[in-house]
Amino acid sequence: MEIDVIVTTWGHPSWLGKAQRTAVPSAFEQASTHLIYLEDAASAGDARNRAVETVDPQEWICFLDADDQLEPGYIDAMRAAGLWRTHLGAPALRLPGKEPETYPDRDIVTGLNPCPIGTLIHRTMFEQAGQFWGESAWEDWSLFRRAVLHGAAIRFVPDAVYNATASTRSGRNSTVRNPKKLRREIIEAHNLWMNL
Repeated sequence: MEIDVIVTTWGHPSWLGKAQRTAVPSAFEQASTHLIYLEDAASAGDARNRAVETVDPQEWICFLDADDQLEPGYIDAMRAAGLWRTHLGAPALRLPGKEPETYPDRDIVTGLNPCPIGTLIHRTMFEQAGQFWGESAWEDWSLFRRAVLHGAAIRFVPDAVYNATASTRSGRNSTVRNPKKLRREIIEAHNLWMNL
């Protein structure tokens, strides 16, 4: 099982330093790890799509944010999970000051996102789901939701722990001005995409 960890930073160069200090060391000894900095990317989704084009992974992709970490044993746990190409390998999420948690009670289509950005997705499914789109936030939910709409099944891997080391309260995904509007826009875009 070939897994490529892709750490993508964009915009201000300070994110490159954060990635080098935080994300990359956590993944480097576990799997093939790639750090791609794109100053001129239009969005997080654009940066990640361009990073995939550069790295050209042939099997599994694990996206890792610059200020987050894969805890020891993450990749081994994913390899032991028996993932198929049509699976999304959803890790446990450790938020600051909390124990790791998976979210099997969340319905990605009608409810909340159970899949952290470090959820493994096969390159084939990544392409079939339309890659990342240019949403201002929640582009990970959008990608994984489209994968499920396209037939992917979420397999939870509690022994793989994705450590969100920074506070999520002030992050881009938590400070959306009008979350109901963004959610509606994403779902409507997905409905149009599915009808094509």
